[in-house]
Amino acid sequence: MERQELIDRIVEEKGAEAVPLLMDLMVSEDDETAQICFEALLQLGERTSPELLKRLREGGEDISMLYLADLAGELGDKRAVPYLYDLLRHFDEEGSQAVIYEALARLGEGSKVAGILSLLLQEGGDESARDQLIMAISQTASPEGVKTLARMYSDTKLDKSTRAFVLEGLHMLLSSNAKLKDILLEIDNGKEIIERLYIWQKEI
Repeated sequence: MERQELIDRIVEEKGAEAVPLLMDLMVSEDDETAQICFEALLQLGERTSPELLKRLREGGEDISMLYLADLAGELGDKRAVPYLYDLLRHFDEEGSQAVIYEALARLGEGSKVAGILSLLLQEGGDESARDQLIMAISQTASPEGVKTLARMYSDTKLDKSTRAFVLEGLHMLLSSNAKLKDILLEIDNGKEIIERLYIWQKEI
């Protein structure tokens, strides 16, 4: 059975009744099963929200909470915002925090979390979390996000793959808010980045 067919079947036959089990399986099974469960929960939409909000409200420190944070961001239910801020207190590792900050940014908190994400990227403390932080700040639709990634792009020590990821992050920011292009053009390397983005878009 094709994956989408399986997801459709779960949604049609079980509906909201399947939500608790899907959430349990999402964190306890292999990556492919987790992805199927995640997509089914997304497809269930607002029928997922009551159980999701309940689990976020109850909180916790295990990795399952990060899956739930990611799901909240994708679903776009702003009622999750206070629970996500509370969740930050339980995770010290930058990569874990970045997942939560990205979810908050998706839920309209971008301008509030852009500053801390910028600081974490400038400190450069945890290289393993860098890509996650770049992804998070690219969701903030903020001038701070543009300035931070533009600074990173000009860093000559940055490897080629990370620079490409930064460029993709800048593209996401400009796509989310056209006015951010003016912010970028005010930065020293802004014109160069705009030109590179134009070439990059033609290549993909």
